[in-house]
Amino acid sequence: MDTMIVMYNLAPEQDQADFEKWLHEVDLPGYDKVKSMSDPIYYRAEETLERKAPPHKYVVVIKSTGGDDVDDEMSGSEWEGFVADFENRTRDAIYVTAQRIIG
Repeated sequence: MDTMIVMYNLAPEQDQADFEKWLHEVDLPGYDKVKSMSDPIYYRAEETLERKAPPHKYVVVIKSTGGDDVDDEMSGSEWEGFVADFENRTRDAIYVTAQRIIG
């Protein structure tokens, strides 16, 4: 099992409370419908250690079976609306795959 880390900011017109409601009502339940990803943990970054704004406001850590599996599953037509909705609500998304080495 790999890990996917997704970091992103909100689109300028996206309200934080509305987005976090969307995470609870739409994004989180979506993980029950896929085999390639599970157990997301959501973080909202507050500031860097230097007390500056973080480069990304949101970070999600997700258990994943691997990049190709995720790409194959999420490219299905049933996910087009979800992906478009996420992309409209967010900016600057970075997707990183990782393997746990300690812990």
